[in-house]
Amino acid sequence: MGKNSILIVDDDLILLKTAEEILSSIYTVSVAKSGKQAITLLKKGVVPDLILLDIAMPEMDGYTTLEKMKSIPNCQDIPVMFLTGFAESDYEVKGLKAGAVDYIVKPFVKEVLLARVEMHLERSAKETGKSFADAAIEKNRGEIQKKLTPIEWKIALAVAQGMENREIAEQMNYSYGYVKNVIARIFSKLEIERRRELRKLLIG
Repeated sequence: MGKNSILIVDDDLILLKTAEEILSSIYTVSVAKSGKQAITLLKKGVVPDLILLDIAMPEMDGYTTLEKMKSIPNCQDIPVMFLTGFAESDYEVKGLKAGAVDYIVKPFVKEVLLARVEMHLERSAKETGKSFADAAIEKNRGEIQKKLTPIEWKIALAVAQGMENREIAEQMNYSYGYVKNVIARIFSKLEIERRRELRKLLIG
């Protein structure tokens, strides 16, 4: 697995260099000296795993830059951490409302920066993994539904949710024997043997 990539956006060249030196030993780092330059990089296909974005920049501030970033395809879900010299809570609230995931006051402490970056990269990876898993389950559900009759599908969902045969029979007004036979047909069609296999296919 390759290194995570980070884009640092700041017009303060000293801070930009400092942040790059701190992070480049662990991550693949790109830099931009303005919001406009950052937008250009993203549009060219540089899609990082996380963005560190200064708020107070000439021409285009961090809030405007973030808004424009969110409109670029494939960039909407990139976590953005604001870097700023403002410590007042109003700036923090405004940044979080704008869509940032965190807020670090400059000059930052190296260990704090590394810890925050690592935390948000891990959180983003988990969320991305979950969305891929959810998509796979949804695709499975669609394929399974096509293989089953409407009654089989209805009973399959009940089984996946943990209902016993007798509960299903009572709730759906079927005989116990009928439910048992339908479940046997479902297992045969899906080539599975256990209820937990059905649950994994339909729910995960």
